[in-house]
Amino acid sequence: MNIKEYHVSPDEISINPKMVARLLGIEGENIPEPYTTIINVEMEHIHEYDSMRGGFRIIDNPEIDPENHIFKLDGAEFNAGKQVTNYLENAEKIALFVCTAGHGISQRSKKLMSNRQMLEGYVCDVIGSVLVEEAMTAIHNQLTEELAKNSEKTTNRYSPGYCDWNVHEQHKLFSFFPPGFCGIKLSETALMYPIKSVSGVIGIGKNVKFHKYVCDACSNVNCIYRNLKYTI
Repeated sequence: MNIKEYHVSPDEISINPKMVARLLGIEGENIPEPYTTIINVEMEHIHEYDSMRGGFRIIDNPEIDPENHIFKLDGAEFNAGKQVTNYLENAEKIALFVCTAGHGISQRSKKLMSNRQMLEGYVCDVIGSVLVEEAMTAIHNQLTEELAKNSEKTTNRYSPGYCDWNVHEQHKLFSFFPPGFCGIKLSETALMYPIKSVSGVIGIGKNVKFHKYVCDACSNVNCIYRNLKYTI
């Protein structure tokens, strides 16, 4: 079973206040108060979140069917939608991934809100969303660097719940990992716990491409990629 697990140190994560501000709907060079102070205070706590973990499992010989908007891995069929299957079309392998920022940042957000510091708690929650994506970016980068030694490349990351891919297919995705892999549990309604967790797939192959996220083609206005325009 080709599974790798990583511990991601806060020192490997690069977050700046403007990334957080964009997710808060704040554009421009200057971040107004009280957001500047709150963001800076909450970012000082990032070094405390040392339970970030993630990993992936690589599956060979996927069956990609862009015409029917599906792909199959070891007999499991994923109805991932037109956009995802088109981008995976030339994949010779698929990396299934999961990653979590751990419980700490969600617990801090909840504590702030319970103390009626609602804005502070919300900012903390947003930082948690950025944190888990940046942790997964660090893992994605490591995977890309390793594969480059064999002239293989990676696609973007694609997750259930985005690009018209039903979030409930996370149950199929998680079936490829041992129970509790990276400390993540999945509810019956496909909610990951810890809350600040992500899962999805990455295409691998000599002829795949990494695309800038084509957000205009997607209907999900709350997508973190749309707001931050992530690249690795």
